Amino acid sequence: RRRTLLLAAGLDQFATVGWAGSSVQGICRAAGLSPRYFYDHFDTRETLFLAVTEQIAREVEETVLAALTTADDPLARAGAVIEALDHYFASDPRTIRVALMESLSTAQFRDQRRALLATFSALGARLMRPLRQADARGRASRRRLELSAAVLTGGVVEALIAWEGEPSADRPLVGHLTDLYAAAAQV
Repeated sequence: RRRTLLLAAGLDQFATVGWAGSSVQGICRAAGLSPRYFYDHFDTRETLFLAVTEQIAREVEETVLAALTTADDPLARAGAVIEALDHYFASDPRTIRVALMESLSTAQFRDQRRALLATFSALGARLMRPLRQADARGRASRRRLELSAAVLTGGVVEALIAWEGEPSADRPLVGHLTDLYAAAAQV
């Protein structure tokens, strides 16, 4: 229970005052716990930050896995995943701030962010593969697909950051991204 409180307080503090403005004392105050309990669960503020971003990554993975089962058609499946991700990030914009912005604060955080985005990119390529028309392009074509997925992932990240805090209904993200993934699969 205390670990859960600290993770929640960490997410809130890192999102509202940023990495640079956060402190163990402030996190403990927000969690309603003494620093003693903080150090029972985390060695440093950095380890808490990494745990918070790992929690976000797990939640994103669960969101994606659930969305993958909602449609048989490849285009509908891609749209369902994009919609589920959009809903996840829109429902708690703090996740965008922490996982995509504050994660640039240190070299260790940047490494974790890079791994997270590589996972998103691999997912994008996975969603694009069934959308690609069958041909004999082979390995070079797979590499182009991976490159397209990486470029789209970067664009998605920037769009999420730009639209942080706006309701999903006000963002043209889902339909537009589904179309872009489908088009990029043919390149």
